[in-house]
Formats: sequence, structure tokens, C-alpha cells
Amino acid sequence: MTGNGGAAKKSESFFLNERFMAVNCIFVLVTSLVSLYFCVREGETFELFELLTKLATAAAMYLAFRFFKWDVVKGLMGGVLFCLMYQEAYLVLAKLWGEQDFDAYLVAGVQGSLYLAAAGMAFLMTVIITVNHFFINYSSHGNPKNVILNRMAIIVKFAVYLLLFAANSQLGFPAAVLWKNALQYLTDIALLLLLVSVESQFDSFNVLRQELLKAKRERRKDR
Repeated sequence: MTGNGGAAKKSESFFLNERFMAVNCIFVLVTSLVSLYFCVREGETFELFELLTKLATAAAMYLAFRFFKWDVVKGLMGGVLFCLMYQEAYLVLAKLWGEQDFDAYLVAGVQGSLYLAAAGMAFLMTVIITVNHFFINYSSHGNPKNVILNRMAIIVKFAVYLLLFAANSQLGFPAAVLWKNALQYLTDIALLLLLVSVESQFDSFNVLRQELLKAKRERRKDR
């Protein structure tokens, strides 16, 4: 019995580990607090609101997860995704396109063009992840195709964030701006990892529920 339990623990996905979720939440806390320093210094009210929203939501989501408030967790995670989507839409549509700030990036050369392309791709991936998140978590019978598509979108988004990191570090902007951007991407990566943890946990509970229902039906047949 002990051996089998140990084997089960070893083979269990680390996304199902509560400590992994706690580490992610602490990481969001640290990056958000450091980012707050830059936002307060620059007087960025919108970014300050974003940071406080992410910080409060990550903490509340972890507490809801600890106390098995699944509907609360779903809603909060959906709120995080909408926050990310609005943040990226603001960058791509309002700031870069609306204010024609993309000229500054194009002048920077290849790394500026890569940053623009990655910012647009990040926004597109967040839209896909957000839509799939609600299909996965709020559909009656679940949708495995949406789970797979969501995982693919998250993997692509991680690759895009690496591109954003590389391009951001090469841009000739003030150090405070570069650090603020980098911390924002790190925070968003941690939030996406939390999303994977939550959805993985939901999947495992759904599988367990189906197995229990199957066992119950078999017991009824035996009677």
C-alpha cells in the first residue's frame, strides 16, 4: 500500500501540487510589489489598478482554492484573464495603434518589430485562452478539445513572452520602463501557471467524479 501510494505521488502532475500554487502566488506578490514601486514613481494610475487587481485576485483565488470554493475560483480566474486581455488590448489597440506609438518601436529596428508582433500575438492568445477557459469550466459535460486547444494557446503564449523578454531587453528605453515591462511579463506568466494548475485540478476532480459514478452504476447492476 505504501509503495503504491509513493508511486502515485511521484507520477502525479506538479500542477496538482498545492505548494506549486502557493509558490506562484508568492511570486505574483513579489513581482507585483516591486512593480508598484515603478508605477507609483511614474504616476501610472491604470497600471497601478492592474497590479492591485492581479495581486488581490491571485490571493483571493488561492484562498478560495484552499477552501474548495470552486465556483469562486472559476470566477476569479476568469477575472484574471479578462484583466490580462484588457491590459494587452490597451497596449496594442489604444497605446501602440491609437497613439501611433509603434513608430518608436519601428525606429528601434528588428527588436522593435519583434516586440510589436509579440504584443499582438500575446493579445490574440489571451483572447483564445479566455474564451476556452469559460467553455471548459462552465460547459455541462466538459469539452476535451477545448482543453487541448487551451494548453496549446498557453504554450504559444509562453513562447511569445520569451520573445517579449528578449525584445524588451534590447530596446533603448529607460531602465525603469524595461524593468517594469519585464516584471509585468513575469507576473503574467505566474498567473497563467496558476490557470493551468486550477484547470488541471478541475480535470482531476472531473475524472474522479466520473469514476465514482461508474462504480456506483456497476454496484446497482450487481444488485
